[in-house]
Amino acid sequence: MLTQTGSPPILFPEILGEKQQAEGITLALRIPEDLAYFAGHFDEVSVVPGVTQIQWAVHYARQYLRLKRTFSHMEVVKFKELLLPGQCLNLSLCYQEAGCKLSFSYQSEATEFSSGRIYFHDDCVTGIVN
Repeated sequence: MLTQTGSPPILFPEILGEKQQAEGITLALRIPEDLAYFAGHFDEVSVVPGVTQIQWAVHYARQYLRLKRTFSHMEVVKFKELLLPGQCLNLSLCYQEAGCKLSFSYQSEATEFSSGRIYFHDDCVTGIVN
């Protein structure tokens, strides 16, 4: 899929920095103004969809925390404030191996935008399932 300019669509935020922690990582992010997920979500104001925020949390956990387990379910997922074009914020990811649980939080110094827990199966992702 290409944009009208012929370039690939922008699917992820810009990573401005990273800080490793004992059980996780905090990523400093900037939401691009031309993020592909803004199209149609919403007409009045562009908003990062909640499902995209969850996708990013899992994506970055796989990339930075080497999470390879299969998604199971979520709980206590809360979307408190809108993520808008141009915003700078932090994504904190904490993975607890014993419970196969990933906690995530999108926040700035003054605001928590969203948070929740994502659980994974004990089995690992090994390839494509038909």
